[in-house]
Amino acid sequence: MKPFKSIAMVKYPPALVWTTIRDRLPELAPLLDDIETITTVERTEEPDGVIRLVNLWKASVQIPPMLATIIKPGILAWTDRAAWHPLQLQCHWRIELAFLPEQPQYTGLTSYEAALGGRGTRITFEGQLDTPMRTVTSSSPFLEAALTKGTESVVTTLIPKNFHKLIQAVSTFLGSEA
Repeated sequence: MKPFKSIAMVKYPPALVWTTIRDRLPELAPLLDDIETITTVERTEEPDGVIRLVNLWKASVQIPPMLATIIKPGILAWTDRAAWHPLQLQCHWRIELAFLPEQPQYTGLTSYEAALGGRGTRITFEGQLDTPMRTVTSSSPFLEAALTKGTESVVTTLIPKNFHKLIQAVSTFLGSEA
């Protein structure tokens, strides 16, 4: 397992940032240069106010040559299963990579806290990656280790990078609505 943590700030209040990312994520996709689409597949609201979302992200990025024989650009997508907890302004999420279906490899928590005297939001994006490559190849331990490292590199770079781009997109989006 490989842990990660990213922190970003945005000059809008937490409730606005929270609802924009939760409810308008597909509208933010065009502002993310390496994301082709974000599609909300499912949305349910529980009696306690928790909203559960399933979003499908499709990326548009270059694949390193070492991984290009296994990971085709068309399958560079992931399903984001999230539970949005309104009382804590937290989102617990699990990301499942399309090329390793039905295996939660990326889990974490995104927290939204007031900053800048309540006029801004501090967003903490943290979690861990666990990529069981044995389901991709069993040809050799060396190849398996190389593919695991390569996949970890792509995923731990792409998803946190997209988190920062998403925060920039939220600022642009909210600025255009003002």
